[in-house]
Amino acid sequence: MSGEDGQIPHVQLFVKRSIMDNSHKSSCPICQRWFMVLFLKSEAKELALTVFPVNMKNPEPEFKEYHATPPVVVLVQENVVLTDNLRIEQYITSRFTTLDLTSDKQAENVCSDLYIKFNAYLKAVDQSVQAKERQLLAELKRVNDFLDQNGTTFLSGNEMTLIDCDVMPKLQHIRIGGKAYRNFEIPNEFEALWTYMRNCYETKAFKESCPYDQDIILHYEGKTPLKPLGKNPTLQRATTTLTIPEFTEAD
Repeated sequence: MSGEDGQIPHVQLFVKRSIMDNSHKSSCPICQRWFMVLFLKSEAKELALTVFPVNMKNPEPEFKEYHATPPVVVLVQENVVLTDNLRIEQYITSRFTTLDLTSDKQAENVCSDLYIKFNAYLKAVDQSVQAKERQLLAELKRVNDFLDQNGTTFLSGNEMTLIDCDVMPKLQHIRIGGKAYRNFEIPNEFEALWTYMRNCYETKAFKESCPYDQDIILHYEGKTPLKPLGKNPTLQRATTTLTIPEFTEAD
């Protein structure tokens, strides 16, 4: 959809910047969600996207004027500033309608508790740890079984929709953060889930927005009583894990 002057609308997205290299590869799952959505819209030629990484310790002057926390979406020609997550979704889906990213309600319901259970697992102490892990595994199995039953490339069909942009960043956090803090791994037996993750890994929208493993680990500092296993993430070389178990590679 073009503006009144025939130009493609220019959209700015402000995200929390990477600690590892100060880039736009934000460890904030909500930031990545909107990065992916707007990237898909950009691929469809509905808008021209520019992503700005924000230094949260000393925000850049052009960001301070919004008096908000990332993500912030700015439609430049229309002088519209969106700072609320729900408002961003409402405006983007109604303003840019060429590429329909509407999600299946059943898919949304199946995934609704996944990240909640993960955060509870990271925060668990003592005897509650095993129970919280079982709850997380149950949610992952629920998503796996849904994907297995539907047999689609993504959660709502064979094209990415809003639910994929919401869930896949969280799955990456579960994979990387779970391993770093709890030595947790998504079971290999969840083949449909791994296949889904592979499909997402292969998209430009995810690859361009995916945070470094180390940024994901650092994202949970202070949000769990645990310390990450292994070397301090800030002393590591920045890496991005986009591999999958070999059994899905061979399918």
